[in-house]
Parts: sequence; structure tokens; C-alpha cells
Amino acid sequence: MSSLALPALLASAAGTALLQDEILVDCNLPEDSYWKDYLQLWSASGNETPDPLPLKQSSSDRPGIEKDRTSIESGLSTPLQRAAFNAARSRHSGDWQLALPITLCGLKLDDAAVRVAFGTRLALKLCVPHQCRCGSEVDSFGRHSLVCKRAPGRTVRHHHLNDVTARSLASAVVSVSKEPSDLSRSDGKRPDGLTLIPWRAGRSLIWDVTVSCTTANSYLEASSREAGAAAELAASNKMVNYAGLSSQSEFVPIAVESHCPINRDAL
Repeated sequence: MSSLALPALLASAAGTALLQDEILVDCNLPEDSYWKDYLQLWSASGNETPDPLPLKQSSSDRPGIEKDRTSIESGLSTPLQRAAFNAARSRHSGDWQLALPITLCGLKLDDAAVRVAFGTRLALKLCVPHQCRCGSEVDSFGRHSLVCKRAPGRTVRHHHLNDVTARSLASAVVSVSKEPSDLSRSDGKRPDGLTLIPWRAGRSLIWDVTVSCTTANSYLEASSREAGAAAELAASNKMVNYAGLSSQSEFVPIAVESHCPINRDAL
């Protein structure tokens, strides 16, 4: 908040400058010394002072935010920190923080969920290292809980994402069928959904949802280099698995990471 205080004041002053001049047109007032001091402070921070000043605060925020980001990024020492930082910068990864906490809509998180959500996002230690009931070791960051095959949340998470996809298409007046029985891969597994009307080039849309852990050992190296790398790898695997159905319909994998990045085709 303190880093945004100065650009917020400058943008506010620039946006109301004409109105101030109209109000004070007949007043003999000295020049605003505070305004000059703030402009000098802004310039002393290494920022350019355009004339006129931008009216949007975001234009004034950007230089300071870039400096903060560079400072934070230079201090990241582990692949886990870099992977979490890249994920936090990716498109839409922070949208969940803007949801209104409405209990009746299932949007209100309890205190423990908020602690875990932000701790995971910022790569903070969440628990004491211990052994999971599946026999695997859980580190202090709790990463194993996101990939454990005995975690009941994995199935619930998948169903929720598939429901969101189906409802989104339905809200656009696109009729869908979830887990269509007349479509299956060579191994008998079915995709998560199918549109009942043509989606592109006269072909229906087929989608399949998958979730990958951004900081899992199998994805950590790729995630530490590029945001969304785990989602893209998972999406590529889905494309291979459903290659046989791609000739009949338009297949789009929907790969979401535990830290929220989404693959490009899904976006």
C-alpha cells in the first residue's frame, strides 16, 4: 500500500487539476508546495515525469510495480519459489481473490482454507513435515496433499471444473452432454463433455479436464522456468490420448494447475 500511495496521489491530482483551476480561478493562492515536493520525490525515485501527468493511476503504478517485481524475482533462490512466483504472475491466476465471499453461493472460504490458499500461492511453509497415510513423505510446504492419490479432494476438484465448463457453455446457449456414452478412447475412457451443436468447421467440441500440480517434482523444473508449463505439458498429454477423437470433432484439453495457470487452448 505504501508503494502505491504516491502514484495514487499524483494520479488523483492530475485527474482533478482542471476542476481545481476552475474552482480557484478568482483566488490568489500560492503555488502548492506539497505538489512540488511530491513531484520531486517521484523523480528522485528514478521515474520519468511526463507532462501532462497520466490521469490513470495504473500508468503511474507500473514503474514501481516493475521495480518491486524485479527486486522480488532477484531474491528467489529455489525452484519452488520461482515456480510459485511465475504462477502468481500468470493470467487469471489471482482472479479467485476477487470473488465476493458469499456463503450461499459457496464462495466463502473458512480461515484454514484462506491460510492454505495464500500459503500455497506464496510458497510458504504450511505444516510440520510428516508421513501421509499413503506412505509418502509430506514436506513443510504440503505439496504432497495436491498430488496424493488418496486425497478425496482430487475427484471433487475435477467434477467442479467440469461443471463450470458445462455451465459456461450452457450460459452461451450451447447445449452440451457431459461424459457422452457414444464417444470413447481406445482404452474405453470417455471425454468429460461434448457440445450438441457444431463448434467450429461443422464439428462439435469435445473437452476433457485435468489438473496438474504446479510444484510437483515432475513439473517443478519446467514451472520454475515458465508460467503455465505444467498446464501445457498436461494438455499435450491429453492431445495424445484423444488423438483418435480429434478427427471426428474439435478436441480442446482444459488443463488447470493447482496454482491456477490455465493452458492456452483452454483460455
